[in-house]
Parts: sequence; C-alpha cells; structure tokens
Amino acid sequence: MPVSPLVLLAGALLRVPARRLRALALGDESALRDWIVNESATRLAEARRDARLANARLEALGARIVPLGAPEYPAGLLDLRDPPPFLTVRGALPPRACRREGTAIVGTRAPDKEACEVAYALASRATPPIVSGLARGIDAAAHEGALSAGVPTYAYVGTGPGVTYPPEHRELEERIVSSGGAVLSELLPDESVTRWSLVRRDRLQAAHAAAIVLVQSEPAGGAMHALAAARSLDRPRFAFAPRAAGIFTGNARAIADGAASLPWDLALALEMLAVGATREERLPS
Repeated sequence: MPVSPLVLLAGALLRVPARRLRALALGDESALRDWIVNESATRLAEARRDARLANARLEALGARIVPLGAPEYPAGLLDLRDPPPFLTVRGALPPRACRREGTAIVGTRAPDKEACEVAYALASRATPPIVSGLARGIDAAAHEGALSAGVPTYAYVGTGPGVTYPPEHRELEERIVSSGGAVLSELLPDESVTRWSLVRRDRLQAAHAAAIVLVQSEPAGGAMHALAAARSLDRPRFAFAPRAAGIFTGNARAIADGAASLPWDLALALEMLAVGATREERLPS
C-alpha cells in the first residue's frame, strides 16, 4: 500500500537513512518504526508538525511528493544505486513507461554563441522529453529550444520547491511547468542550493534520459558529473567535437572516455542520436 506523503516527509525530517526511506516509500512502514524507536515523544511530535507544514507548503507551490514506486516516478531513476526515496515535483509527469526516456542536454554555464544555438536547435528536434538542469547557458538554451517546439522538458534542480537557482530563471521555470513539463528535486521545500546538491542532481538527469549529449564544457564543469553518471549507467553518451575556438576541453575528455563524437552539422548529429536511441531500446529494461 502506498505510504502517505506526510509519513515520508516526517521520515526525511527525522533524518531517517535513505535506504530505510526507500523501503518506507515502497510501503514497508517497519523501516520507519525500527529507526524511530528511540526518538523522544517531543521530537516525533515536532516531525509530525513540520511534515504537515512542509506538505502545506508544497500544496501552496503547486508541488507534490512522488514516491519511489509511484506510477509517475521516472523509470530511469530505478537504475540508480541510490534512487531518491521520493521526488518533489511541480508539473506533469506521465505514468512511466518500462524504460528510460528522452534526451538529456547538458553543458557549461558560459557557452559561446554557436554552442547555445546548437543546444537550442537540438532540443527542438531531439527525442523528447528534453532533460536538463535549469542552469545558465546550455541548460537554459535546451529548455528554451524544447519550449519553442512545444515538447515537454524536465528540469532536475539542486534546490527544493520554492527556491529557484539561478533566481533569474524563475520565469523559465514557470513556463516549463505551464507548458506540460516539470521541475523535479529530491529536496524538501525551500531548501537552498549547495555545491553537493547540484552534483547530486546531475545523476538524476543522466538516469532519467535514454541518452545524454554534452554540447560544450570545461573539464571541471558540472556537466561532467552528468556524463560520469551516464557512463556508470551505461547510457549512450555523446559530445560535440571540440572546435578550434572556444573551451572544449571537457568535450575532448568525454570523447576520450568513450562518448561518441557529434558533428556540428545538426542533421548529422540527429542521425547519430537516433542510432544511439535504437541501441538503448535493445537494452534490457
């Protein structure tokens, strides 16, 4: 039987370990009972109160809890060693298919003009949904390209609902939600961004999608975390070939690490992505 969002929120607020929260999300309430047996009555009452407040905040934001095991929980996340026990979601998520879906498009926050244009155009024509991270630069261009084509786009973010990072993308976040996409997080409402939360969300982008594309990056860029996660998940990885001008050392590293090199000719790049998607369909779910 599905567990109540209030129970999951209370467990998270009590800092119940993720392994136990995953069991709880799947209906094993003993995972919570065994952990809290030594908690004081005062602490348990505080957790129940704070869970009600957090749930009310989610409702006020138009967000909700999607637990592990729910029909709309993204199937690709189940491939992770540590799938989130629940997601906080604003927007639409269809009931999941039997496999991962869509195209993750990632890259630097400071791309050159051509890289931005290619990310936008690729997102308008690649297999939807388009998955990215709401960051400046390539992420924003990918979301905008998907919106321009009327296809859903999902933003995995490193903040809780009620906080937008970067703040200037609040309007973009609203358009993603109102256009049939979603903003997803593994954090509680109003939690702020941290370096670690951004690294953690990168694995969610890679897991959700059937393939990942690196448009432009430096070797220490956050997008490289998403590429590393995709490699560990055996997702098809692609990176645009380094150009003479611009910062493409991350792309060169990704290609040396096994990512397929994409040409800057969009039609040819889309053909290569289609081949990668066919390979993914043949993999066992």
